[in-house]
Amino acid sequence: MASKGRWWGVLAGLGAGVLLTLLGTRLWGDRAAPVNDADPQPEVAVASQTVTVAPVESATVADTLTVNGTVQAIDLLTVSPQASGLQIQQILVREGDQVTAGQVLATLDDATLQADLRQAQAQLSVSQAQVTQRRAALSQAQASLSESQQNLERLRTLAEQGAISQQELTRQQTEVVTAQEAISLSRAEVDSAEAGVRSQQATIDRLQTQLNQTTVRAPVAGVVAERQATVGDVSASGTSIVTLIQDNQLKLVAEVPQAQLEQVSVGAPVAIRSRADSRIQLQGTVQSIDPLVEAETRVARVNIALPASDLLRPGIFLRGEITTSSRQGLTIPAAALQPQPDGTTQVFVLGEGDVVEARTVETGNRIAANGDQAARVEIREGLTAGEQVVTSGVGFLEDGDVVRVGE
Repeated sequence: MASKGRWWGVLAGLGAGVLLTLLGTRLWGDRAAPVNDADPQPEVAVASQTVTVAPVESATVADTLTVNGTVQAIDLLTVSPQASGLQIQQILVREGDQVTAGQVLATLDDATLQADLRQAQAQLSVSQAQVTQRRAALSQAQASLSESQQNLERLRTLAEQGAISQQELTRQQTEVVTAQEAISLSRAEVDSAEAGVRSQQATIDRLQTQLNQTTVRAPVAGVVAERQATVGDVSASGTSIVTLIQDNQLKLVAEVPQAQLEQVSVGAPVAIRSRADSRIQLQGTVQSIDPLVEAETRVARVNIALPASDLLRPGIFLRGEITTSSRQGLTIPAAALQPQPDGTTQVFVLGEGDVVEARTVETGNRIAANGDQAARVEIREGLTAGEQVVTSGVGFLEDGDVVRVGE
């Protein structure tokens, strides 16, 4: 019996050891088991695209009145030749040329005037020679008078002494009177010859003036607006050869309805644009408002001064936006707007974790592009200052997309 007890103890110990061994093996196997690739893992958000963003900024927003008009010259000068009846020999300018005051615009044929001038100069020489001759004759007559007077005094002395007869004395007195009359005649001839010289000189001066007038010059600096004459035409006083825009000063003459006229004030800035030429982006100023309103159309003319520009020409059609008032408002780049089919407008706002949120906004006035400054739009509702809006690739985004913000 004692022997059986010992054997049952041994068997019980062996069983417990096997059990512990199996349990340890299972636990160790669970710890060392490899991770199953099929086990679910947490998802990591991936950026859908790279975008650029811009802040919502406070800026001055202007209320504007849109007007249309035609470009006109402030001062349009007509340049006409002063010499008439001469053929136009050269026209040295074309439309659009810049000219300075005194610059030669055209020349006339002066051959006839040159011939007349040479003839007048030759006649002047003849007249001057006649003056010389008449003055010599006057000097001779004066010498004869002096001699006659001396002879008369000598004969008077002899007559008082009874050495000569009264008849001889009378004859000498007559000779003195004749010499005096000869002097008067010579002086008249000198005066006549000198008048002839002055007349010829006046003719030369007139011809010289006419010759100077064969060169047509610009009275002021400006731009050639139109060339009306051609080479070979005969000049006529009052007939224009070219017209000049003085100092290249242009204005936009716009029509404003009577009901909106009170919104316009002199000095107000005007943004000038052209639908036909995108390069025309200028800043003008309201210069004046015509006092009359047309009875039929009920519109008034508003004159807008334009800056100098090679792109402007009289007669072209432009659009202007007259600033009527201004205020502070929130603005974003116009590129951030995404029009919706239902007529609303939305933008994508950059949020936490670079997640974008589609947000509907109410827009206001548009601020046109100016140089490097892109066009911007006023936001009346939907955004706050400092928020970031997506400005590129907005057409490919959806609400909740994760983006990467680029430079």
